[in-house]
Amino acid sequence: MLKDGDINLTCRQCGREFVFTKAEQEFYELKGFTSPSRCQECRSTKQNQPHHLVCSQCGTELEKGASIYCTACLASAHLEFELKTKQSQKAASAAHTKLLASESQKAELAESLRQKGQLVAEMELKVNSLNQDLDKAHQFQATLGSLQPALNEIEQRLEALEHAQNKINERMLQVVERMHEMYENTGLLEIIKRSLRHSQGQGT
Repeated sequence: MLKDGDINLTCRQCGREFVFTKAEQEFYELKGFTSPSRCQECRSTKQNQPHHLVCSQCGTELEKGASIYCTACLASAHLEFELKTKQSQKAASAAHTKLLASESQKAELAESLRQKGQLVAEMELKVNSLNQDLDKAHQFQATLGSLQPALNEIEQRLEALEHAQNKINERMLQVVERMHEMYENTGLLEIIKRSLRHSQGQGT
């Protein structure tokens, strides 16, 4: 903020007062500078002093044109850089190893999934085959169900035939027994006579 006229300021370097004129105030305001903290003489003295470089790490004064670090700090920086580089390389190698292991595990998992998929396909084929067999069994059972009345009728007829055969066998046995009794009680001469009579009867 501009004052109405000149103002007196105290130099922080030499402690003497100096005049900060209104024109200087306008110039500083125009440039965006803050008010000066040193007088003109101290400012001129500082500008004429040679500029010395110091190490950014430890503050050691450096020669003109040297790097921003002294020799010791530069060596330390190089060593630290090498250590960090080695650590980075080691970390990169470990990451690469993990990546290879991950790729190997991924391949094994893919192979396992392929085998399981093949097993699933085989199981599906077996299930389909069992379903077909089950359908055939159901069809056969249905066919047997439709044939059951005919089978029952055949069984009944077989039982009737067996019963009839048993009766015929019994009658034949009775006839044989009667003939046996008859031939035992009849003499040979009587049998011949009957035969001759039977023959004569047929001739007439």
